[in-house]
Order: sequence, then C-alpha cells, then structure tokens
Amino acid sequence: MSQVNQYQSLPAIYDALMAGVPYSVWLSRMERAVRERDRSPKSVLDVACGTGAITELLYRRGYRPLAGFDIAPEMIQIAQTKASSKRYEIPYHVADLAELDLGGQQFDWLVSVFDSLNYVTEPTRLREGLQRLFAHTAPGGVFTFDMNAAYALRHGLFTQHEKNGPIEHDWKSHWDEETKLCRVEMDFWVTDPHTNTRRYFHETHQQRGYTLAEMRLWLTEAGWTQIEVFGNYGDKAPNSRSDRWLFVCEKSRLESL
Repeated sequence: MSQVNQYQSLPAIYDALMAGVPYSVWLSRMERAVRERDRSPKSVLDVACGTGAITELLYRRGYRPLAGFDIAPEMIQIAQTKASSKRYEIPYHVADLAELDLGGQQFDWLVSVFDSLNYVTEPTRLREGLQRLFAHTAPGGVFTFDMNAAYALRHGLFTQHEKNGPIEHDWKSHWDEETKLCRVEMDFWVTDPHTNTRRYFHETHQQRGYTLAEMRLWLTEAGWTQIEVFGNYGDKAPNSRSDRWLFVCEKSRLESL
C-alpha cells in the first residue's frame, strides 16, 4: 500500500484545480440553515480551511471576527499570502483538529466545507476533534459541515481524469470495505504557460467513510444538540445513494448558565 502523502505539492495548484467547486452555493445553503434556527452569527471559525476559499467568502459577506485553521502548513501559507495581498484581516492557524486550542476563543458559527472531516481517518481522533470544536463554540452557536458519504467513496467518486488548462490529473480510488478507508492515488501534470515545460508530481490521499449513526452518536457525546442531516446540500434527509451529507447542529444556549 502506498504511504499517505497529502497536500505537499498540491497546495500550489489547489485553487486552480478547484475553480469549479460551488463554494458560494454551499455556503449560502449553510447560511440558510443557520437563519432557519433564528441565529445571526457574527464570529466564524473555518474548520480545515485549506487555502481559505470559504474563509474569504465569509470575510466578503461581513462576518467578523473570522479565523481559519488547517493541519497542512502549505495550505495555510497560501491562505495567509492571499489574505495579505487583499488586506483581509484573517488570522490563520496550523492546527490538528483533535488538538485544537485557540486560547479560549469561541465562535458563533463553525463551518467546514468539502469533506474535510473525512480526512480524519482515526475514529478516536475525529471524536476528540468534535469535542474540541464544541469547546470553541459560543453558547447558542451553530456548527455546519459536510462529509462524503461512504456510498460516494465506495463507488469511485475520486476516480477521474481531467485536463483543465495547464493542469491535467489522473486519480484512481481504492475502497476497502473492511476498514472503510478510501485511498486515492493522484497523478498530476502541470504545464508552465511561460516556458511550456511540464512538471509531474504524485500524492496519495486517504479518507474514511463514516456512518450516519456514528456521526450522530459522536456529535451527541461531544455535547451537540438539534442534529439535522441533509443529502447533497438539499432540503431532504439523505438516502442510501446520497454522495454528500450536510450536518447542522448547535450548542445549547444553556451551556453559559
């Protein structure tokens, strides 16, 4: 089995590769979910923020204070560079979800987009991470996040070959039914538009397919309440063929008493 090698060379082309991802649509759906709970958050924490695509959307929509964190230093470096160039005052942190400690800060709304929690492949670490997020949520705060359903990982969501301008990629996914792990072997070829030279690199990514029952249990254990799940960013509960789950949960206002 290939050794996991994630987000080392990829960050440099990540934004270009993900240019077609409907971040704005996803964020708007999450905002609606928050409004439907009669919440008007001001402070937001972007969980596993990557290069800051969602964080910057949140900034442009007026949320303050705003912060983001990610476990990959290369992704955070790019997020910081982008924010600095635009004069966005966004503090970014390199942090492991299961060990998150932002010095006692709490936020009205926690956001995590694009199946970031699937990358936490050890159930114990994910449970610890949900507890750490709860600790960083203000009483009455809301947590919205998405995950890849095991159905998507089992049926080759990551197996794809595309050429988008100077970037070509070929990905092959391998699902293990026993461990519920999906390993993705990723090949990239990037053409420099100035020199027309082609650079190749390879990364191996890994995600875990969790069950709805597991997630509901661990969220509840961490203290989260009023847990709702929607399929594919829609308005209905997920079914057995949903690719992506949207979770919405909250921290009781009584936590402050």
